[in-house]
Amino acid sequence: MSCNQKELKQLKEQNQQLTSMAKQKDSTINDFIESLNTIEENLDIIKKKEAIIAVNSENPNQSQKQKIASDMTSINNLLEQNKTKITDLEKKLNNSWYQNSKLRKLTDRLRTELDAKETEVTALNEKVAKLNIEVENLNGTVTELNGTVVALNTENDTKTKVIAEQTSELNTGYYVCGTSKELQEKHVITKDGGFIGIGKTAILNKDFNTNEFKKIDITKTTTIPVNGKKISFVTSRPSNSYKVEGVDKVEGITILDPAEFWKSSKYLVVSVR
Repeated sequence: MSCNQKELKQLKEQNQQLTSMAKQKDSTINDFIESLNTIEENLDIIKKKEAIIAVNSENPNQSQKQKIASDMTSINNLLEQNKTKITDLEKKLNNSWYQNSKLRKLTDRLRTELDAKETEVTALNEKVAKLNIEVENLNGTVTELNGTVVALNTENDTKTKVIAEQTSELNTGYYVCGTSKELQEKHVITKDGGFIGIGKTAILNKDFNTNEFKKIDITKTTTIPVNGKKISFVTSRPSNSYKVEGVDKVEGITILDPAEFWKSSKYLVVSVR
């Protein structure tokens, strides 16, 4: 009886030990599986984020550039978590009394995959860093181009203004009408030639007063009003470039050919009698 009780006690102790080892084994396996699943999930997230970065890095705008930077930070963090978990799994596997070849192979496979992924992420980090530099350089180029455009626009505005002023000046004519006496008193004309005050010809004064002239746009003005019995041009004009309106009394001058009429001078002086 004593021997039987001793054997029974030993069997109970062995059974308890085996039960404890089984529980420890199950716990170890569950811990391994949980860690392995986390690593797999992290790798899957990394792959998806890499795909998003590949799409957004073609022609990134500012918001996409910020998203790429955020995704890269997330990828690097996940990669560090995986490296830590793999290292812990390898330590546990090496120190565990329970050695499982399948777990060892799975851990080795994940280590290889993780090393490859780390190489990919390193290259991706370099690509993103280069992309940021290119974007900054592009922004600098755009800023420089914008400055050039502004300068060109300013230059064009200046040229346009000059052209407008020159065109306005070219299209501007001046005329004055009055009797010979009135025109002389206004210092517009002077008498020249003749003999003893007879047969003198009215000519435009060299330093005539421009304030006495009326300013017109020669491209728009086709009629110059004149009031008198007879007129004469102090500043001559081709006869075929105009016609005098009125029958018994001159009422105006109609310009038939503006280019010819204003060709010789932009100042028209008409003497009225």
